[in-house]
Amino acid sequence: MKYRIEISEEQLRVIGLAVDEYMRLRMGQFDAFAEELALDGVEDRIEAYKDDYQRGILNERGYSIERMFEAAYKMAYPPHGCRGRQHDSWGTCIDLVHAIEHQQWLDSPVEKRESPGTTNRSFKPIPLGHEPFPKIERVEE
Repeated sequence: MKYRIEISEEQLRVIGLAVDEYMRLRMGQFDAFAEELALDGVEDRIEAYKDDYQRGILNERGYSIERMFEAAYKMAYPPHGCRGRQHDSWGTCIDLVHAIEHQQWLDSPVEKRESPGTTNRSFKPIPLGHEPFPKIERVEE
């Protein structure tokens, strides 16, 4: 079966973040998630990091959260604390992330866009999963 889903730009952004986060958590990459949790509820992140004391608290909180997740991950995969292989949905996740990021790059204003071939977003994505590569079509209103 095939599906065509019409979503807003914000919904596409959130789906991309969610799939990327899911994939990274399953791979044991907790740094970005820990930082997000540490900064949850902080109104102005830029201002919070300007104050040395506040920055230290936020950094320590993020570091502690990351260590906690890493300990749980190691407990889940004894004896070495890591997966022997990628999780089964890894290829599907990374293909979705790459398709979304590339579409966001295509839809961005040309004057603000990274030059072609300079970032992952600017390359034509290479399928890595077992499913057909996702097709994202921009729908004009």
